[in-house]
Amino acid sequence: MPRTRTLSDDTVLERATGVFWRNGYAGTSLRDLTQATGLSSAALYHRFTDKDGLFVEALRRYADEGLLERLARLSAAADPLAAIGDFLAELIALSLADPHHRGCLLVNTVLDGAPMSQDARDLVRARLGEVERFFAGRLQRAVSEGALDRRTDIAATASALLGTVFAIRVMARLDPDPRRLRALADHAIASLVRSPQTRSKAPRR
Repeated sequence: MPRTRTLSDDTVLERATGVFWRNGYAGTSLRDLTQATGLSSAALYHRFTDKDGLFVEALRRYADEGLLERLARLSAAADPLAAIGDFLAELIALSLADPHHRGCLLVNTVLDGAPMSQDARDLVRARLGEVERFFAGRLQRAVSEGALDRRTDIAATASALLGTVFAIRVMARLDPDPRRLRALADHAIASLVRSPQTRSKAPRR
């Protein structure tokens, strides 16, 4: 008769996520994971194959738990530009609410530089790609509604907004000053409402 699992996979992943978030992928050892989860290395490998398999599932849980819900909710907002502003505002609030200033696990993973599986890279790329597509979708809607100039480069602007996400998350770890973080967001939003024609004109003397 098979033994009943005393810990659910969700509980194990929650505990493992905290370790990866605190130490990074490269800085997390198998011993760290066994101590945090309360499972033996054999039990962890039985469930998740190896450290990388556990990391991929922890990343997936982290992203699915908050990011996907937020993107769906804000995509349904009536004002597309306000939705972008709300996304950045919520990002700042999340960053400031963390007393340990851990940043975003997805962004941290990109900056970690540690060798990891293609599955982990693909997952991070896919989730960050969803953020970029959210921006592109809101921008396209703003153009169609006349809120943005029709010459707006949607792809380039969406990429720039994703860069703002990275900047906010990294700055929040380095210097969690709410004024600086909000200035980053405000600058990104203000740049949206300037038409390409306005941006290209030299100031009159």
